[in-house]
Amino acid sequence: MSHQRPEFTMWTMMWSTQTKVVPLRSAPMSSVFLLHAVLAVMLIPTPGVWGGVVVRDGENLGFSGSHTDVLLVGDPTCADGEANEGVCCLKSCGAHCAISGCGGAKGGAAGCCGGVIRKNGQSCASHPAPCVLGPAPPGPPPPAPGPSTCSLNPSIEYLGNDTIVKPAVPSAGVTECCDACSNTSGCTFFTFDATAKTCTLRSTNAPDTSRPNPNCTSGEAHGAGPAPGPAPQPPAHVVVAISASAAVSHTGPSFVAWNIDASRNRGFFTRSLNVSEPLGARLAKQAAALSAETVAKESILRFGGSGNDYLTYAFDGTPCPPQGDTKECMNMSTWVNLLEFAKASNARIIFGLSMNTGHDLVEDSATSDPFPQPWDPSNAEQILKWTIANGYSDLIMGLELGNEQNSKYTGAQIATDFGVLYNLVTQLWPDASTRPKLVGPDPHSYHGLDKKVSWIADFLTACKTQGIPIYAATHHEYSEVDSTTFTSPASLDISGVIARMVNTTARNADPSVQVWGGEIGPHNGGSPPCDHTSMRWANFGDSLWYADALAQKARWGYQAFCRQDYIGADYGLVDCSTGTPLPDFFTGLLFSRTMGLAVLNVNVVTPGSSAIRAYAHCGRSGSGSVGVLLINLNANTSTSVSLTGLGVLTGQREQYLLQPSTQPPSLSNSTGLLGTGIRVNGAVMVTNADGSFTPLTPTTVADPTAAIVVPPTSIIFTTIQASPTTALACAAAGV
Repeated sequence: MSHQRPEFTMWTMMWSTQTKVVPLRSAPMSSVFLLHAVLAVMLIPTPGVWGGVVVRDGENLGFSGSHTDVLLVGDPTCADGEANEGVCCLKSCGAHCAISGCGGAKGGAAGCCGGVIRKNGQSCASHPAPCVLGPAPPGPPPPAPGPSTCSLNPSIEYLGNDTIVKPAVPSAGVTECCDACSNTSGCTFFTFDATAKTCTLRSTNAPDTSRPNPNCTSGEAHGAGPAPGPAPQPPAHVVVAISASAAVSHTGPSFVAWNIDASRNRGFFTRSLNVSEPLGARLAKQAAALSAETVAKESILRFGGSGNDYLTYAFDGTPCPPQGDTKECMNMSTWVNLLEFAKASNARIIFGLSMNTGHDLVEDSATSDPFPQPWDPSNAEQILKWTIANGYSDLIMGLELGNEQNSKYTGAQIATDFGVLYNLVTQLWPDASTRPKLVGPDPHSYHGLDKKVSWIADFLTACKTQGIPIYAATHHEYSEVDSTTFTSPASLDISGVIARMVNTTARNADPSVQVWGGEIGPHNGGSPPCDHTSMRWANFGDSLWYADALAQKARWGYQAFCRQDYIGADYGLVDCSTGTPLPDFFTGLLFSRTMGLAVLNVNVVTPGSSAIRAYAHCGRSGSGSVGVLLINLNANTSTSVSLTGLGVLTGQREQYLLQPSTQPPSLSNSTGLLGTGIRVNGAVMVTNADGSFTPLTPTTVADPTAAIVVPPTSIIFTTIQASPTTALACAAAGV
């Protein structure tokens, strides 16, 4: 299907015998975007189109969730020969570059065949069709590399797991350490120790384990070029075009999901979830409020994480091992507390079953304690039989197996283990209609484009070959945003980059599977103490990332976004010690309340508007309503936004404006982006000890056509009654 928009020129990155990236314009791209573009060509395993970038009036918009066009979810391999926005798909690279008729699309197939389609000696990206094959003219010499730049995280030591690229070496300072990482193959993160005057270089997983250390400064290297910067000042007025003619993707009925991690450093063994006790009752009541806003009226609770692979289940006579760094025990009372908590929360559990491979955190342990293959299901069978026999079977929505096992097993090996699990599940649940679904394979967290994505394809392909029904393909993701990048468009764009990578890979391997974010957080939390001394993501700034990440994952076809995590460390939806809801809690709740299942195509039309993020779904308030999410990343300037493309608007507009609190909350002394407080329509949200909170009441605007004023660093959810045409389109798509 092709929707033509004459004001846009499109390009695609293609696979060819010579890996190239066709520049969108002569001006240099940011190093972050250039890295993404290069990796997209180098790492995607299947030849063909991977994604597109819109160029508007000579402006490179990058991989923005509200500015990007790629393949429709229903046609990930572009089997019909043309993507949804008129971008040609590669069919062969030789005498013909794309199928018959592709040359008639605007801009031809810019970038096709490694950029050899030309017109008048220039790239098709700047010319209308038709374009022809021909040699590329010689280009200017590449620019000399500039000084390295890095994003810094003071007083934090990155530890990672198996991540050392180069061990501690003498270093004069942070700048030298940054340069060393930028110039070392495989290095993305580093830690400078000011006391020892050493620099340790680490790979992409380094932040996954970190700890506070006043002697250290850790960082991420961006190479030669600027580090991701804050959003520039937007225009005073911005036009947002919404296409309601058809849905571009759909979310699931419990899209806003959340996790509980069975890890000691997340407080699982020291915090009681017993709903007969005050804290457990409060946590369940608040979780039930999240569930009530979903289309399904129930949440997905993923019980998984690193700690789940440490677990032995003390059931049916199996003894608990001595507790240690990689050994934990889950007894009957702990399991019952979790099950009853899920019931009180109106949630169903995705149970991450233990592979007892927690010792992967101990270097060289695999030599003395090899990883099991195939998986032994006997202990899992004991806890699952008990669960069924005691009437809790209906709470188990699905089963996972293992956590982040991609560095220890091949995709095919994990598929074999899932085959063992499938045999167990069919034995325990003979009735397929009540049988838990299989969800996986949960590879280690992505921070951007990542060649490890092929592991998902290997797993799905092997499962399909063996007849193992996988309901949802899952992955983990930490895009590494923090207080220095909450307002950076380039940093937030990473969520969309990862989404397209995973969606394309999974659906190429098995078009029938759903795609879930099985564990997504802004940054791996490490092991900070739960005493409010570390509140790195327990603040309003993180909600800018969370709202945008939810919308980007929905835009690119995810059916569930499992937020890591509900409670634990300093990046949960609620405070790790008191259970008080944090700004992200209310952000997720309002996303569910206003944004329906069918996702609409949106473009920010006004040039120079990278600070404004815009998304739209068919709404939740009935046929013809449209839910719109607007985010202003700029810290200083308000912008008015006009919406086009929805036809004649009727009725009144309902709106929720989310802003940082100006009053120091009890959890910290900070205000603004780094404060733990949030205002909704001007009122500071207050939560009571029983889990109740300030009612969330929308403001109303009598004139639905009036421009929407979006203040600095704010989030707006608004619901609009659109035209009968939009009502029919949303009804057909399923709101």
